[in-house]
Amino acid sequence: MARILLTGATSFTGVWIAQALSEAGHQVIAPLKRAAADYDGLRLDRIVRLKAVADVTFAAPFGSPAFLDLLKAAGPLDILAHHAADIPGYRNADYDVAAGVTRNLGGAGPVFEAAAKAGVRGIIATGTGFEDAAGGLAVSPYGLSKKLTNDGFRHLALWRGLAFGRFMINGPFGPLEEGRLVWSLFQAWFAGRAGVVRTPDYVRDNIPVVLLARAYAELVAEMLRTPKLDRVCRPAGYVGAQGDFALRVASEASARLGRECAVECLAQTDFPEPYLVANTEPTLTRPWDETGFWDAYVDYYREVEARGLLNAPA
Repeated sequence: MARILLTGATSFTGVWIAQALSEAGHQVIAPLKRAAADYDGLRLDRIVRLKAVADVTFAAPFGSPAFLDLLKAAGPLDILAHHAADIPGYRNADYDVAAGVTRNLGGAGPVFEAAAKAGVRGIIATGTGFEDAAGGLAVSPYGLSKKLTNDGFRHLALWRGLAFGRFMINGPFGPLEEGRLVWSLFQAWFAGRAGVVRTPDYVRDNIPVVLLARAYAELVAEMLRTPKLDRVCRPAGYVGAQGDFALRVASEASARLGRECAVECLAQTDFPEPYLVANTEPTLTRPWDETGFWDAYVDYYREVEARGLLNAPA
């Protein structure tokens, strides 16, 4: 068993990562950015789920005095899994790259130094395929910010003799998500309309969140076995056109909801992003409970709709 300090554990993917690490026999310590009273709705649901698999500390954002105090008081640690990121307005074309790097690298030096003193063997930082999807170039200002931030994390870790892993995420989907492509599809279906896909021709990598989390736990195991590890992990899911992915979701949803789940794929003539953004390490080829995943996924949306929460913007 390893002791793992995991940031960003209240995010959609973070909760699943925490659960996978716990199921692998590890002790998860989860410092959260906000106070307990700041969580409600689906984000409060994630807190409840997280508390079942991790030791939670509120109001301890990365790099803060409270975070450093936790590092010192937590006792021996094995892995610092830095899944959190401060990314307001990340979809904007005028996203401030320098400000993003400053925010996300802020305090990293003292944190990594304290982590090394706490016995941490390695650092895992979360990245995105949009950091280097276009021949090594970032796709967007946000992607460039993430690339520069994670390059900084790598240097700070390796300079201190720590292992380093960059965990690249593309298109996770599953229960506990909100505001994504599938969210908009279920909004339409429960309203009796066809779901609309505006960029059906883009080839993207949509990975079931349970497989993403399993790949993260496997990277942790690899890091524990390999003291000098320095690698990029790129777990892949369903790689294909976004229109085809929407039709896959529609087929699974229709079979479970007992209603038509139509999809309208608009003609795509504009391609401001790379045609292909996908990871390269398959996860679907190994045994997993695909039927159970889709059952839970559709049940999640059935519950969200019943609670009146599906009206939030996609």
